[in-house]
Amino acid sequence: MRVLIAGDCVTAKALRGYLARHDFHLTSHAPDFTVRVEEQSGAVRPLIAGIPGELEQAILRHLRKQTATPIELHPATRGEAQRAVRIVVPPHENERRAVELSVFRALLELSGQRERLPWWKALFSRKTK
Repeated sequence: MRVLIAGDCVTAKALRGYLARHDFHLTSHAPDFTVRVEEQSGAVRPLIAGIPGELEQAILRHLRKQTATPIELHPATRGEAQRAVRIVVPPHENERRAVELSVFRALLELSGQRERLPWWKALFSRKTK
C-alpha cells in the first residue's frame, strides 16, 4: 500500500518508522492514503480533519481506545481528497503515542495486515486449558 505521511514532527517520524518496518511503501507519488500530522503547542486535544471516509473512521475508532481526552472532528476544506486526513497532535507524550498507534493500526486494518508480534509473544500467548 502506498502511503504519504506528511509532517516533520516527532509523531510523523515515528509513524513513518512503524510503517516502513511493516512493508508499506512511503511515497509522495500517487499515494493510496495521505496523513498530515502537525504538532501545535496550543493544542489541548487531538484534532482530526478530513472528509468522512474509511481512513478517518478507522483512525477515530482506534484513537478512542488509546486516549481518554475528547477528540475534535473538523470537516475538510474543499481542496482535500477523499483519502486524506489531517491530524493535529498536542505536545504531550501520551497524546503523541496515542496518535502514533491509532494511525498505524488504522492503516494496518485498511491494508488487511496484522501487527507482527515477536516470536516469543506469538508462541506463549496461546491459551491452554
